[in-house]
Amino acid sequence: MLHKNFTAMLLALATSVCACGALAAAQTSIPRQPALSRQTTMGQAVQKDVPAEFRSGIAALASAKSSLEKAGDRWGGHRVKAIHLIDEALNAVGQPQAHNPNEMKSGPQDEPAALESGISSLNTAKSDFERSGNQWGGRREKALAHINQALSELQIGIEYAKSHHTY
Repeated sequence: MLHKNFTAMLLALATSVCACGALAAAQTSIPRQPALSRQTTMGQAVQKDVPAEFRSGIAALASAKSSLEKAGDRWGGHRVKAIHLIDEALNAVGQPQAHNPNEMKSGPQDEPAALESGISSLNTAKSDFERSGNQWGGRREKALAHINQALSELQIGIEYAKSHHTY
């Protein structure tokens, strides 16, 4: 009798262990991936489900920021505002930028070609985000608003430089 009870208890224990193991395996969740990956290198997203236009727009924003950082200070502070707006656009699309205290200091030389390159990259980013479709909704719209503001700031900066005969 003791042997039968012992065997029944072992059988019950083995069954519950197997059932718990199967249940635990079934409940293992697949980790949720963010819509955009963290930045690997400046402005590059590596997530597969991000449209190519969106990834291209992010890269163009990073390129614009890099160019504007070298454009000099003759733009009446508008270049600095534009760089800040580019950071805001990158934040809006899930690409937060680490703050660099030297990013707003462009050095002793003014480079109109760098400013023009930055404007060109911003226009490319704008075009890319416009083509990316509405699936990114608010992120895309916020980025486009920041890009448009940055372009406006840069145009004001050019007018400032022209009025001060430095462009």
